[in-house]
Amino acid sequence: FNLSEYFPLLTTKKLFVRGIIEELLWFIRGETNGNTLLEKNVRIWEANGTREFLDNRKLFHREVNDLGPIYGFQWRHFGAEYTDMHADYKDKGVDQLKNIINLIKNDPTCRRIILCAWNVKDLDQMALPPCHILCQFYVFDGKLSCIMYQRSCDLGLGVPFNIASYSIFTYM
Repeated sequence: FNLSEYFPLLTTKKLFVRGIIEELLWFIRGETNGNTLLEKNVRIWEANGTREFLDNRKLFHREVNDLGPIYGFQWRHFGAEYTDMHADYKDKGVDQLKNIINLIKNDPTCRRIILCAWNVKDLDQMALPPCHILCQFYVFDGKLSCIMYQRSCDLGLGVPFNIASYSIFTYM
């Protein structure tokens, strides 16, 4: 999609744009507490934080709505040891988001401007392993590009949602 010409919001179905933005900001903050989204009436992760769902993933020790080291945690604290959604992870792990912003500013043609949510070590601790697992940024001729890779998705729900989310992320 050429983001300089239009925003790729699929219009064949109604999309919860506020939910897309709230979830993206939640990821950017490195949050893993599903209650934060629920308090804003964003129910995207609600089913994945239930006691039944967590128990089915063998996360018996996990508090309801503690989604584990999912997207935001990996983006902001990759490699840090996850304990729970209440812990302070400041300055722990690799802040991939900070690194990609630095590279975009200082080495925009670098081919290693990559944000990765797939951390094999943490998969068993996640309420849901990541579907959109990697994005790569590149600047050419003063324009920022983003390529996103998904290993899995719900075609009707996930693809339109993730296209919009990563488009907003690229605009940011």
